[in-house]
Amino acid sequence: MATPELAIAKATLSATLFRADPTPLSRPIVEAFFPLLTNALAQCSRPNVQKCKAWIVDNIAPSVARTAALAKYFNALSKSLQDDGSRPSLKRRRLHLLYVLNDVLYHVVMRNSNIVFATAWDKVLPGLIASAAAFDNCPKHKEKIADLIRLWDEQAYVNSDVIRKLEEALASGVAPQHAEETQVSNTAFKLSKDAPFTLPSFHGDQSVPWYDLPATTWLPHLTPNSTKPMFPDQIRPIQLAPGPADKILVDAVQTLLGDVERMFSKEQKWNHDPTCDLNELGERVILDEITGEIVGGETYYGWSRQFCEKMKERKRNATRADDHEVLHDQQIRGKEFREILEDKAFLAVEAGLIAAAVTGVPTDNAVPVKVEAEAEAEAGAGALVRDTTVQEGGHTADHYPAHLHPPTVETPKIVQIHHLLFLIKCLRLTSLQSHRQGIFP
Repeated sequence: MATPELAIAKATLSATLFRADPTPLSRPIVEAFFPLLTNALAQCSRPNVQKCKAWIVDNIAPSVARTAALAKYFNALSKSLQDDGSRPSLKRRRLHLLYVLNDVLYHVVMRNSNIVFATAWDKVLPGLIASAAAFDNCPKHKEKIADLIRLWDEQAYVNSDVIRKLEEALASGVAPQHAEETQVSNTAFKLSKDAPFTLPSFHGDQSVPWYDLPATTWLPHLTPNSTKPMFPDQIRPIQLAPGPADKILVDAVQTLLGDVERMFSKEQKWNHDPTCDLNELGERVILDEITGEIVGGETYYGWSRQFCEKMKERKRNATRADDHEVLHDQQIRGKEFREILEDKAFLAVEAGLIAAAVTGVPTDNAVPVKVEAEAEAEAGAGALVRDTTVQEGGHTADHYPAHLHPPTVETPKIVQIHHLLFLIKCLRLTSLQSHRQGIFP
């Protein structure tokens, strides 16, 4: 199982490889290294070791920063290897890691005369030797490690002081040193939680492409509840105000470090806290001490409960806002439609008066036309009011809402045509009444 130290070392190594030192590496090239190393540890054959060595010589050896990151990764990898019963055994895998390093040292130091590369390994070599020698009743295995140390001394890969430390590590093994390192690691972890937190000038490396930047650099380009795409050319490192971090950010970082300590610490267990429990799905939940209700915890998908509740409330508010907007549009359009009906009634009355004036019929004869137009306007307005009336529950007495759709409103051109047709109808009625009364011959 990968330890936090190994995960951090791997992330650090990948980050240094992405930087232009001297040239940045693409993600596929970086990801190709780890399977090569895994194959060399599983089967320490000549082709596997040479492939791994060639990758390191080409991409890591020219850079001091990359070499230091690789040394820390090797040290963390050697400690994280576990005896899971598979073959090769744990002691052989740790020995294979030393064989890979030996091949790289020979090529870089002896052939390329790069002494700086070997210097970067001075601090981690004792730990690698101690991890490989942490086994009892295996004299042949320890003799192989002793042969490597003598070879490094003869070829002057490392200086005499480092050779002496390697011999001491071989003789003592890993147990006492591992306990000290664990204590130092826990102390450093506690100090890191209490240390003052400061913000850098930029969040993200300006020399890497946009897809290798932290995910937070995408936030300014994301629109909530929108499928609008992002433009990769606009994604840049975020400029920050350097200095001490505010309390909210410090609390968030300390909470994260506490979660890491709880998950990976061998001394802590999930049920040490009386307020913690597991639900039916196996999720860790935090209970209120008095009521026993769930007030926090972790979901199966990794989201916090507070975040899930926040998203649900946001969705409910968005639905209410949409319904209110649709209802408001219905009321506005209903008002416009009532005005159209009133215009029809006015045109009908106007048509009756015009016809009466032209034909000489008294204005009282236009009353039926006016009454008919007003009745039609009232009926249409009443129907529209019934359609746009919504009770508090979001539905009328007879219908439950599935979706609120705005009513269809006639276009201005259609309304004008209806006005003309209605005017013609009124004129025909007036003409027919006048003909019956004998006004026209």
